[in-house]
Formats: sequence, C-alpha cells, structure tokens
Amino acid sequence: MRLFSAAVTAFALSGSAAFAWGDMYMGDATNNPNSNALMHAYDAPNYCPAGLQPVMMGGVVCCGTPNAGAYVNRPGKVHKKVVHRAATPAPRAYAPVGEKGVVYR
Repeated sequence: MRLFSAAVTAFALSGSAAFAWGDMYMGDATNNPNSNALMHAYDAPNYCPAGLQPVMMGGVVCCGTPNAGAYVNRPGKVHKKVVHRAATPAPRAYAPVGEKGVVYR
C-alpha cells in the first residue's frame, strides 16, 4: 500500500509542472509596438533639414514627417464649484417628565 501511495504521489507531482507549462500570457506575437508610432505636428521653430518639420513622438520633439494631428496639451479634470449652504440644526431631544422615552422635536 505504501508503494502504491508513493507512486500516486510521484505521478501527481510530476504532472503538475507539465500542465502549468505555457499557461502564462506571453504577449501577442502579432503586435509590433513600433509599427504605428504617432508623430504629432509640433509648433516650434523649424531648425530641421529640408523636407522635415518638428514632430513630437513619445514626448520627445524631433525632426520628421507627422502622421497625426497637432499635439494639444489638454487640461485635466474640470473642478465644479461647490456651493455651501447653511446647515439646519438637528432636532433636539426632549424627555417629558413622568414618561418613559425621549421625544425629538
């Protein structure tokens, strides 16, 4: 019986690594991150060679041919103005004499 349980345990432990092989996400093999780099036209003095103009790609200004619209630095979240109102007082507790309990008025 001990030999049988040892064989079953060895079989179970040896198979777990084989089942887990290749289960992790290894990325999309068809994705090329450099295939569609957006180069925005950037409004700056043109010190680039002939035929090129300033572009912004990945936060860096360099010379090239833009393939996207102009770069616009959009504002963040617009905060709404909070209107504060005067707080109304909470009801007061009143305990009538000779009666049990509390009454709120």
